[in-house]
Amino acid sequence: MNKKVLSIAIAGVILMTGCAATVGNQKLGSMEKAQMNTSIVKGQSTKKDVETLLGETDKIAPTKDGGEVWTYSYARASSKPINFIPFANLIYSGYNTTTKTVVVEFDKNGLVKEYLAKESEGETKRGLFQ
Repeated sequence: MNKKVLSIAIAGVILMTGCAATVGNQKLGSMEKAQMNTSIVKGQSTKKDVETLLGETDKIAPTKDGGEVWTYSYARASSKPINFIPFANLIYSGYNTTTKTVVVEFDKNGLVKEYLAKESEGETKRGLFQ
């Protein structure tokens, strides 16, 4: 094999290993759970405080007592390096995934009533032996 072709192939594999896809609230994606826990306080934080911290939500649901529930979500999937190795990716390939969800319930006065933040790491596998 020509050295130039081999060099281009290796460079391509190295560049492709960083491929990742994200969807959802980008502010949530870059925020640590500890930062949210100190920034969102039950009975004190307002809708404006949460919106300043996380931005606008696209999921709002009313509650029976006149309040609202706001839901924020974020997901990231990054390719495993083996995905870009010909033939090896037929046997085993996949993605590493990170998901984050924040659910904030506000009372009828617009103060945080309840708050839940969850983060999980996962893996999606595919190939002949999966």
